[in-house]
Amino acid sequence: MKTMLKYRSTILSYAVLILLLVLSFIPIIMMLSMSLRDTLSIYSDFWSMPWPIKWGNYSSAVLQLIMPSLRSVFICVASIGAILLLAAFSGYTFARLRFPGKSFLFLIVVMMMTVPSVLKLTPNFILAEWMHLRNTYWGLILFYIGGGLLLAIFLIRSFFESLPEEMFESARIEGAGEYTCVWKLAVPLARPIMITIAILTFLNIYNDLIWPMLMLNSPKLHTLAMALQSFAPKSGAEGAEISRPDLGVMTAGYAFSSIPLLLLFMFGMKHFIAGLTSGAVKS
Repeated sequence: MKTMLKYRSTILSYAVLILLLVLSFIPIIMMLSMSLRDTLSIYSDFWSMPWPIKWGNYSSAVLQLIMPSLRSVFICVASIGAILLLAAFSGYTFARLRFPGKSFLFLIVVMMMTVPSVLKLTPNFILAEWMHLRNTYWGLILFYIGGGLLLAIFLIRSFFESLPEEMFESARIEGAGEYTCVWKLAVPLARPIMITIAILTFLNIYNDLIWPMLMLNSPKLHTLAMALQSFAPKSGAEGAEISRPDLGVMTAGYAFSSIPLLLLFMFGMKHFIAGLTSGAVKS
């Protein structure tokens, strides 16, 4: 009897998981279907299949989004590289070195993490204006580094603290300095947690719209999130809609913009999960 109940419970659990999986894929399938249809077909029959297929939607979307996507990837790579480099040395300093005020400084890092990002927009904007960083990529990259560095330091410091001290003492006995201990010993071991930080930071920067809209006025500097807004419907002086958006091109643009995220998770998911389940929770 117990075996039968356990068997039924297992079947029910798998059925619920499969149902949730199917439901989570429905929006993605509909987006891909809409991206291959014209606007009239979508408005007339939303649930119909894409026939005839309009591959031209993707060519139109890619032509408009290829440069903004490259700009977004460049900003992400530059910001993530600086964050990981600075966080590795800062995390090692907090975890392995002794100096006056270390606990107080780390407490400041933790306290800054609790401040909502929206409260930093106005001070950051005033600071960027004072530093003449508006309409420049540095105006995005420097503030992305400052914003992402706090969580990176916290996670990497926790990971480095979990490593045995004997390992670093053996390296120092062999003549290794602190720089060598960080670069040759600690950083290779921290690869899973660093990849986790890189993925989380990439998602945050790649999808960000508010800060680029505040910083960039020139269309030649627009990021991908800003470029996607060009597909939105235009409004008149009194808010009346002039023309309907091209839903086919719009959804094709969304599908194209999701490709870097899919590739990131495909090649980094193993390390991402390893970082979440090991270094991110160690203390």
